[in-house]
Amino acid sequence: MPEPTEWEFTADVAKWVQQALDSDPSLPFSQAKCETRTPGSDKRNDLILRDKDDRPVLTGEVKLPWQPHGGTPFNDQVVNDARAKAKRAKVGFFFTWNVNQFILWEVFAPKTAHTQRPYRTWRVTSVHRGDQLYSPMALQAIQAWLAAFLADFAAIIRGQAPLGLKLPDEQFTDRLEAALDRPIALTVEELAKRYKEPRAKSQIDAWMRDELGMTITDDPDGVRDNLDRAARFACYGLVNRLVFYEALLKRYRRQMDPISIPADITTGEGLRVRLEFHFARAVKATHDYETVFGEDHASFGERVPFYPDHAVAHWREIVAQIHQFDFSKLDYEVIGALFERFISPEERSKFGQFYTRVEVVDLINSFAIRTGDAKVMDPACGGGTFLVRAYARKRELDRARSHPELLQDLFGVDISPFATHLSTINLATRDLVEEENYPQIARSNFFDVARDKPLRQLPMPRTGRVGTKGHGKGQFRNVWIPHLDAVVGNPPYIRQEEIPRSHKKRERGLEPGTKDYYL
Repeated sequence: MPEPTEWEFTADVAKWVQQALDSDPSLPFSQAKCETRTPGSDKRNDLILRDKDDRPVLTGEVKLPWQPHGGTPFNDQVVNDARAKAKRAKVGFFFTWNVNQFILWEVFAPKTAHTQRPYRTWRVTSVHRGDQLYSPMALQAIQAWLAAFLADFAAIIRGQAPLGLKLPDEQFTDRLEAALDRPIALTVEELAKRYKEPRAKSQIDAWMRDELGMTITDDPDGVRDNLDRAARFACYGLVNRLVFYEALLKRYRRQMDPISIPADITTGEGLRVRLEFHFARAVKATHDYETVFGEDHASFGERVPFYPDHAVAHWREIVAQIHQFDFSKLDYEVIGALFERFISPEERSKFGQFYTRVEVVDLINSFAIRTGDAKVMDPACGGGTFLVRAYARKRELDRARSHPELLQDLFGVDISPFATHLSTINLATRDLVEEENYPQIARSNFFDVARDKPLRQLPMPRTGRVGTKGHGKGQFRNVWIPHLDAVVGNPPYIRQEEIPRSHKKRERGLEPGTKDYYL
């Protein structure tokens, strides 16, 4: 069966809209028409909705998600084309729709800043291939949504539900989430294809189990769920790096260049090499943030987002979306909160290794942290929620305590690279303007941490550097664990059956890491 085209799908949408209008005469619309020319132009509107007086009230562009410019409905070219057509049709609203996500826009002037454009989004369905578009599940979701949207749009044009202008932080998250949809889908497909090969399956299982804390299963539904979550982890991690890099440009613009992905880069491997070049520049400029930009670029998890070559164009789109925002006008905390914002409330239990409810964290911290200068550790810090909320509580208890002083009071450890990545970003984004901005987060097994050996090394504070020319910038200090006032956290829980028994006799006692050792 040939793959459906955008015109064919749009024609079917017009038919479904008409059916919804016929079934609800109270709606203030008369008909939906597909593909008519706009006055004074040889371009066509994909779809026009007319009112009871046969006047156009809504026009827009429909794109299929796997087609060029269909990866996100926020694509600038698509938005600008749809806006121009709406202007010529003399309507007040237009839409961009890539099947999965629909955006209703109020017509804006050509040079209006991105943050000043009123819009509203709807999540419609989740299709990523042509053979999914007309599946019963997708058709049911699309047709049900169309009926609901017509009621929503009727309330908007009647003045009962204003479209409104979202805050820049919300707009930033909306754009990134929409742009990530396609790379995640392509990464899931690539992982699923590789999972059929025994050697690759073993590598993927080891990565998901050891670094992402997942339970490995052979159940087909469980495998699909695991691969989907693993792809999300990998893509969220990469987008976090891209966003954090952009935020650092304000302070380090002389040492770092804005990320660019030239058009001649068409493979995932080429993209990986390009981004690693930029990330290495960031580590060199800041003398820190290895936990963010990658400590082991050859590791399996670091390479996963670059497996699908077809995702390169979509990562290029994501970089373009990031460049559109003035980070000096964003709340920096939104950068650290991206991971939590991307996860819906009903999915958060699946990501428990990296997320703990704030209310629970604040309750525990309120009992454990009593003074503003308290030294606090989370030995299994995950996404850093306990440490971030400890930072906030300590700041409330002692307003005079500076950002660098607060960071020097907090210590985090996690064995997962993704967890230390999240914790570092979450703490650093409390104040990206401050130069001495070095979270004390170490990637390590907590059972290897000891008071008589340094937790990690960090750049020396400026006031403590030797003034000898050529030597001041590269000086480091050891981070030692002091007497702690509070140890807080949500430690990982595993079934005792998953802890191996020792099969070797040891002269010096039980073998660490085995069931007998902990019993």
